[in-house]
Amino acid sequence: MKVATLVDFFDRLYPFALAEEWDNVGLIVGDSKADVTGVLFCLDVTHDVLDEAIAEQCNVLVTHHPPIFRAIKRVNVAELQGGLIAKAIKHGINLVALHTNLDSAVGGLNDTLCEALGLTEVKPLVDSGHERFFKLAVFVPPDHAEKVRAAMCAQGAGVIGDYEDCSFAIAGEGSFRGIEGRTNPFTGTPGKLEKANELRLEVLLRREIAGRVIGAMTDAHPYEEVAYDLYPLQNKEKGTGLARVGKLQQPEPLREFITRVQGLGILVTRVLGDDAKAIRKVGLCSGAGADFLPNAISAGADVYITAEIKHHLGLAAAHKGMALVETDHYTLEQLHWPKLAKLINQQHKDLKTKVSDRGPELWRRP
Repeated sequence: MKVATLVDFFDRLYPFALAEEWDNVGLIVGDSKADVTGVLFCLDVTHDVLDEAIAEQCNVLVTHHPPIFRAIKRVNVAELQGGLIAKAIKHGINLVALHTNLDSAVGGLNDTLCEALGLTEVKPLVDSGHERFFKLAVFVPPDHAEKVRAAMCAQGAGVIGDYEDCSFAIAGEGSFRGIEGRTNPFTGTPGKLEKANELRLEVLLRREIAGRVIGAMTDAHPYEEVAYDLYPLQNKEKGTGLARVGKLQQPEPLREFITRVQGLGILVTRVLGDDAKAIRKVGLCSGAGADFLPNAISAGADVYITAEIKHHLGLAAAHKGMALVETDHYTLEQLHWPKLAKLINQQHKDLKTKVSDRGPELWRRP
């Protein structure tokens, strides 16, 4: 498997287009044409993790936090960021980041947290606002329609929710006149007005795969000049967005809920609220999601879980009677990597995968 193929696998699972505008995801450092020898998962790129990747012969390091957030003007190997980048390049380690796209995507990090806590009726707490879909309509002879449709769907078009190979076709009549001396039409004679029975074949697709879908479509199409329309839609992908809100099967006291959170290996740093408070509706956000606390209040959450909550937001939660469970950043975001490693191995059984055991767990219980 090439690095580019692995990155494309991640893009299909957690589309990079779902990332926030300020974010930086995908292949950050590396060679897309290199062969993958193994994949190591971690939260952050550190020297310890790079050493582990080298020792394990894993030349792809998949992180949650991008090693480069914004454009940089210099790489000084004496500094932390420069040293990490230089070390990765020296040892042929490819750095791939899955950040806010992993947070927002269906089946991503936030959904993994919801599954671990046993939440039902889960939905995004914050609408990401991404309008990511195009409609591609192509005009094709009926006896070539299936070949063209299959080519587009093979590149990821025609996916609607949990359904694949979705398309729509309607019959009509097309007309054309090829210029003499310059055209060689599939049917008819140059210089003569021709009419042909055609199907208008439509598929839905994500905007980021439009190029490859159109390329596959034109390769499969019999016409030398393919007529097609590509236009943006206002459809939003169901279930995507930042943070989540869901319900427990049965209400439970805050003290029991906290115990269950800790049982997942998550370090709880602070708690706000009465231990006896009944918890049924849960809001959560992986990482530092304190900015979405007002959304959790508006959604009627009994408790909100995230890392790095500021004092004034605690006051707002207390005023509304909502409990808070603050965690450290690292342990809150570590639950997803074993799930992703398993997903890869289901399709690529011989590919080595490993979840790093050298992550930067900076904080400890006193």
